[in-house]
Amino acid sequence: MTGISHQRLREVGPLQWPCPEGEPLDLSPKRLYTDCQFQTPDGRAKFAAYHSRGLAEPPDPEYPWVLTTGRLYGHWHTQTRTGRIDKIRQMHPAPFIEIHPRDAATLQIQPGDLVKVQSRRGYAQFPAKVTAAIAPGTVFVPMHWGELWAEQAEANALTHAESCPDSGQPELKACAVQLRSALS
Repeated sequence: MTGISHQRLREVGPLQWPCPEGEPLDLSPKRLYTDCQFQTPDGRAKFAAYHSRGLAEPPDPEYPWVLTTGRLYGHWHTQTRTGRIDKIRQMHPAPFIEIHPRDAATLQIQPGDLVKVQSRRGYAQFPAKVTAAIAPGTVFVPMHWGELWAEQAEANALTHAESCPDSGQPELKACAVQLRSALS
């Protein structure tokens, strides 16, 4: 991605990943590793043991739930394209928060109730989807909805900027939050 810049996008238009810096677009491979060669001096993949340090922001008494964010089948990114496809809009017409029945009972939240989710960075509101498919103590919000598609339903407004010190990959998928009924 080092060869992708705002300037280059303006001049050339959409670019396909990978897009290394200084490499002409027509020489960029369409698929990685089809030749079984990796971008290392000897062409072999390098594997290393990694021991997780746990969540960058674990739950605590003030923010006792772990919010996870992710994708839904059919949607992609911020729905700039998928949000306009009727079949996909019917599959997932609105944002939601998945919450375990035990946690919902503790908070006196019923299916469909509006839940306010507060992190140390912001808040959002989502209708409750009470389901045993999520672990107790954890809630899930799809990351596709933003202010273009739903009011106060932007999952990424809740997450933090922590990232892996080795890869630089952001840890956008988990943070500590408070939950309460938006009616209270």
